[in-house]
Amino acid sequence: MKKLLLCFSLVIAAATSFHLVSNQYRYEFYDWAIGFEASQAELESKTSSYKLEQGQQDFAYLESPKRADQESIIMLHGFSATKEHWLRFSSHLYKQYHIIALDLLGHGENKQDFSQSYSVESQVEYIRQVALKLGVDKFHLVGNSMGGAISSLYAATHPQQVLSATLISPAGVHDIPSKMDELLKEGINPLVTIKEEDFDDVMEFVMEAPPFIPAAITRVEAERAASRTKINQLIFEDLHADMEKGLEENLKQIQAPVLIIWGDHDRAINVANIDKYAALIPNAQKLVLTDIGHLAMIEVPKVSAQAMIDFLQAKKSS
Repeated sequence: MKKLLLCFSLVIAAATSFHLVSNQYRYEFYDWAIGFEASQAELESKTSSYKLEQGQQDFAYLESPKRADQESIIMLHGFSATKEHWLRFSSHLYKQYHIIALDLLGHGENKQDFSQSYSVESQVEYIRQVALKLGVDKFHLVGNSMGGAISSLYAATHPQQVLSATLISPAGVHDIPSKMDELLKEGINPLVTIKEEDFDDVMEFVMEAPPFIPAAITRVEAERAASRTKINQLIFEDLHADMEKGLEENLKQIQAPVLIIWGDHDRAINVANIDKYAALIPNAQKLVLTDIGHLAMIEVPKVSAQAMIDFLQAKKSS
């Protein structure tokens, strides 16, 4: 009994020590953890830039090595997210595809520019310029939420470049209100972190089946989210204005095959909109995931990645 109590005490002491050390050195721990996750998909963190009429636009991205005959996938995260949202999803794809996961304008490591337009159209032009700079002529798109809306508009306006699009809980059709729509009417934006302590509520809102995340990493994410409140509010204003106009007419112009994946517990965008979204796109398939929220690529990365692989392989063989 004494030995058992001693072992138990040692385990508790070790766990406590790890928590204290990882919290004190949380940014170093965060960088190590993200680097480890990226390495599982052979993703390397990179930066580049392209020329503007005045100055240049810098951009940050993750990229896997391009092997012979591999097609490329450009991954677009959602509002207030980052390229790192695709890490575990990518670990199931990098052997078959060349991966580029971008930080969108105003997000992640990219500059917080309060004079910049963050409309969907501006983000589409950003993707076009990035693809041109990286020498990627044709590619698959996968986008979540805001990234889904950007993917849809990109596919509609640049059909010669887009091989397919996989949309995960995409923005663009909001006929059937969600819990978020109800909160927005009350003046509450559940996707914007005002204070660090709000971050857990945001995560709980967007995910029904969140993965385990160490407390030190959550704290870093919370601190960063709280530091981005003003820019996120500006980005959301531009995005919300676009969503009020809708993308219905643009969706009809998409020529590429499209897979729409949606969690049935999505509180940000009502899953019931999937039927209209799919009906508007000439060559679309839909998949509803049970007990999943707004971020399927994080909640069930293997399931959502496999759905994309199966979809692309079926299209290639048909």
